[in-house]
Amino acid sequence: MYFSIKNWLKENKERVILISAICIAFLIYSSFYLSLPSKFNSPDETSNYFFIRLYAGDGVIRVFEPLNFLAENRIHPRSVAVVNGYLVPGGFLGLILIYGWLAKIFGLKVIFFLTPFFAGLAVFCFYEIVKKIFDHQIAFWSSLLFLIHPAFWYFSSRGLFPNVLFVSLLIIGFYFLVCKSEFKQVIGQISARNINYILAGLFFGLALTVRLSEIIWIGSALLILFFVYRKNLGWDQIVLFLIFAVLTFSPIFAYNQIFYNHPLLTAYNLSDESIIVSDSPGVGHLISFSRYFFPFGLNFKNVLKNFSTYFAGMFWWLAIPFVAGISIFVKKFIYGELDKKQKVFLFFCSFVFLFLLIYYGSWLFYDNPNKEASVGTSYVRYWLPLYILSLPFAVFVLTKFVNWFFGKHKKIMAVLLCLIFLLLSFKLTFLDKNDGLFLVRDNIKNYAIIAKEVNQIIEQDAVIIVDQADKIFFPKYRVIQPLRDDQIYKLIPKLAKIVPLYYYGITLPQKDIDYLYAEKFDPKEVEIVKIKDFGVETLYRLKSRSANHESGLLQ
Repeated sequence: MYFSIKNWLKENKERVILISAICIAFLIYSSFYLSLPSKFNSPDETSNYFFIRLYAGDGVIRVFEPLNFLAENRIHPRSVAVVNGYLVPGGFLGLILIYGWLAKIFGLKVIFFLTPFFAGLAVFCFYEIVKKIFDHQIAFWSSLLFLIHPAFWYFSSRGLFPNVLFVSLLIIGFYFLVCKSEFKQVIGQISARNINYILAGLFFGLALTVRLSEIIWIGSALLILFFVYRKNLGWDQIVLFLIFAVLTFSPIFAYNQIFYNHPLLTAYNLSDESIIVSDSPGVGHLISFSRYFFPFGLNFKNVLKNFSTYFAGMFWWLAIPFVAGISIFVKKFIYGELDKKQKVFLFFCSFVFLFLLIYYGSWLFYDNPNKEASVGTSYVRYWLPLYILSLPFAVFVLTKFVNWFFGKHKKIMAVLLCLIFLLLSFKLTFLDKNDGLFLVRDNIKNYAIIAKEVNQIIEQDAVIIVDQADKIFFPKYRVIQPLRDDQIYKLIPKLAKIVPLYYYGITLPQKDIDYLYAEKFDPKEVEIVKIKDFGVETLYRLKSRSANHESGLLQ
């Protein structure tokens, strides 16, 4: 027994090391949320947590807010939509349904472990996929870099964003397609080989529930793979894959009908005003068709700028060897030096790269007030597949570089590179000046303090108008955002009469208060009362001169 275990460990040394690294990463990823109060640094996380908790507890994913009929559907935080007076998720439903269902079984706390769990499983599946295409060395080092890539590390730690879950489910689905695990048992009349296609369909279906917007490139990539390997596939396997993908995904249509009044409608296109009217029907159809595939337009100047910033610039230590690696593989392809699997992988990566670069890169936006690039920006989340697919090419070059050395120098160089990459990843993940995890942690702790102090001041049925602070007060309080909106200004006198109404945001200088009285509402109807300062922000009472509700704590 001793020798068999020893031999097994020797034969599976890389797997053992990788699994150990995955377990350590799981603990690190999971620890971020668990060490903090139940507050979040983004409206997406706040919304997802709210609806997961609702689904886990009551089995529903919407909440009726009757005051919205008076408030013209403006009572809701960011990342939450309003349909027929109900608060409904403002994004895709997959993460909420998957995590909510698991939370029903294992308890609410489990949701903070789920993204790290799926992330670790995806890294192991990635190792098996890459090993089948290249070799064990490239697979092993690519997987370790995958674990510590700042984009993956960061959003695995902030696991209530859907992107890591989406990518993880996708990789697991590809694993069952590519690696074809041999199951020991046969279920009914279904062969063990076909179980792989069933599981692949299931995971692809789950992935699309999480990020439906990625269906174009995923569907195209699958068609390419099925066409290339058509001689290795039977129709029964393709049908099994499609059946289970559709069965897994189809409940989303029912939820869309319930929440958004149409099976094909989501919160993203509730107010779709992207229809182009043109004097030429042909041009109009062409523009509409291109908008379907590229909803953010086609702007190659933005593509180059965003690629330079969020791929080449932000992760330069991985981008440089990637560019070198992809160049070598293109040269090998031209000279016919790649086998079929590597050719397919090169073509697959090229297609996904070009599509996602154009799809998201044409969009120009900033997620932080400073308008600076940061690891927490949406581009980094959206381009997770690109960062992952680039790793085998980068590792190919890095291993060639390490192999230039001999003996102990080779090992020293390998360890040195690992330490450098780990430190660079840690620095960007935790110390980024705009969105690093240390900064996010401090923000959340500060939000909890503010929420506690405000809770001691205002009424339980209060409505708070905010600019960016909806993540502080929702869901304990009903929120409206933003203040500086003509529709909101018109609502203030009406709402102030029936509910305790507050504004929390950047401290208003006297000239701004005078402007509001002069231009936005009559001081004989509404009085702005300063309640308490919170650093550069302040809580104000918007007090009606003829309120119908109970006076509460402040009168």
